[in-house]
Amino acid sequence: MPTEGMRRCRHFWVTVHLWLGLSAGAALVLIGLAGSILVFWPEIDEWLNPHLLQVEPHRDGQSSFFPIDDIWAAVMQAMPPGSKPTSAYYPRHDAVAYHFNVLVPSVPEPQTRVDFSLHHVFVNPYTGTVTGVRLVRPAGWAGMFPRTFIEFVFGVHYALLLPRTGDPPFGDTVVGILGLTLIISLCSGMYLWWTTGGPWRSALTINWQAHIRRVNFDMHKAAGLACLCVLLGLFVSGVYLNLPRPFHSVVRIVSPTIDRVELQSRVPASPQPISLGHVVDIVRARLPEGRIDRLYFPRKPTGTYTICHKNIEGLSLFLTRRCVVIDQYSGEILHIESPDHGTVGEYFIQWQWPLHSGQAFGLTGRWVVFVAGLICPVLFGTGFYLWWRKRAGRIRARSMGSL
Repeated sequence: MPTEGMRRCRHFWVTVHLWLGLSAGAALVLIGLAGSILVFWPEIDEWLNPHLLQVEPHRDGQSSFFPIDDIWAAVMQAMPPGSKPTSAYYPRHDAVAYHFNVLVPSVPEPQTRVDFSLHHVFVNPYTGTVTGVRLVRPAGWAGMFPRTFIEFVFGVHYALLLPRTGDPPFGDTVVGILGLTLIISLCSGMYLWWTTGGPWRSALTINWQAHIRRVNFDMHKAAGLACLCVLLGLFVSGVYLNLPRPFHSVVRIVSPTIDRVELQSRVPASPQPISLGHVVDIVRARLPEGRIDRLYFPRKPTGTYTICHKNIEGLSLFLTRRCVVIDQYSGEILHIESPDHGTVGEYFIQWQWPLHSGQAFGLTGRWVVFVAGLICPVLFGTGFYLWWRKRAGRIRARSMGSL
């Protein structure tokens, strides 16, 4: 039989679950639906923009690709002087183009993110010709609203279209804090079910013949418990993606980690960066396995190159990605981020993106994440309905009592 203390504890967590859900739930709907779309964003972008992204594949595949320094030269020639490529997507298969992210300054001495416009430049890997350039985010505050569908959805998912200025970016911080709020809400919901002592079978059963309030209660409970582990993983990894530095700091309490973004090149007396092609050759000579996935370029004199490969067999059971950080002047390998070595904390960090995207579990994992995003509106909608019905009942009771 529950004691007075247990009842008070339960009442406290009911209140926490209610108000956290109501305050963060509407944002969860937008973030969840946007996340479902982004699970398949490369395929969607290629389908929407075949003239930019799709190319005629050659029989020899990657071996027929133009040298990457020629690809880089084509990008720079297509953009105005002072443009700065920040990263690129290597063709994910042999029938798509290179995809470069390029910042173009709008003022002589840019200081903040709003002083740059963001463009995508696409290059045919077999011919070295630019297939197209598109404006993604104009300079100034108009850049809060990206001009392309996929980037607009990214803006909703990562920042709710709030300004992404500052360090850490404001919009990313807001969504990261919402993620922490949702973790507490999810765990409090689990606690409230657990303290009732009901069996799992009944918790996952919906009585469709019952009153609509009971149906909504069953849907809320079943959806939350059925997707508990998936949603918890998505919320935790989402906090990492939006707030990587604080996340690293927390993980370091338990196990040391290296944040590859914080690594720096040693600037020589006469700084002369090596070419991207040289960097790729260094990585391939040392670690040739897999297919290049992402390329990150130095943004400042102390910045580094990072080359990531995917589909590497034998790294771990689920993680197949390795990233290598290179000094932009000497070509020295500064760090290798790989699941087959490193600390427990680093291994935990490396799980976050593959878990959040579902890619750790292949196509099945991506579909699971897609469905989890659709569950978010169900949780908020049913929870809001239950609160509204209870509130309406209390208002009626007070009005009847005043007669």
